[in-house]
Amino acid sequence: MTTEVLGGVSGLKVNVDENNNFPVFEAIPGYPTAGGFYTVAGKSGTAAIAAALATDVTLMSARFAVASSRKAYIHKLRVSISTLTPGAAGGVPSVLGMQRYTTTTTPTGGTARTPNQIGPSKGSTSDMFDIRDNNAALTMTGVTFGTEISWCDTTTNGVLVSKYEWIFEPKAPVELSAGDGICLRTRQAGPATATWFFTYTMHWSER
Repeated sequence: MTTEVLGGVSGLKVNVDENNNFPVFEAIPGYPTAGGFYTVAGKSGTAAIAAALATDVTLMSARFAVASSRKAYIHKLRVSISTLTPGAAGGVPSVLGMQRYTTTTTPTGGTARTPNQIGPSKGSTSDMFDIRDNNAALTMTGVTFGTEISWCDTTTNGVLVSKYEWIFEPKAPVELSAGDGICLRTRQAGPATATWFFTYTMHWSER
């Protein structure tokens, strides 16, 4: 039996098991010369998100550099949401959404975050040059909000103090071009009494 390998290293040999199955093992990903694999972690500011926070408030933003010659690919977003002050029984919860945007200016306000380069000796620093978050509202001047990517309700719709995790992990990554941004934004006004808090970790690559 002959096994042909397309691409890769010239003269590379591969093996199969006794049932002619080709085993696949997770390995260190190939790093581009410019780009690589990254994460960033943050939280909704230093205080609680206020009760009855309005719809369309941007709480987290990440913008890809206008001058970048590569693309960014969002592979995963994990958001941990906690209720600090419970709401009313049977209430309608706040809704948090992940949304694209384009802009001519960089968002301002809140706390700036620094990307982590997963392989610090491989690839290059990230072109996701501006990442920030806030518990109230970021200033999004000159922004055109684009398609909705994913929504999640929060733990603000009852009398219990609770916590859960929202994991967005699409089958194909979300692609950002130079100058594009992605944000977490309220999609429904919060209950009159409930306050809450979130942390997040975003995973992406650039090529």
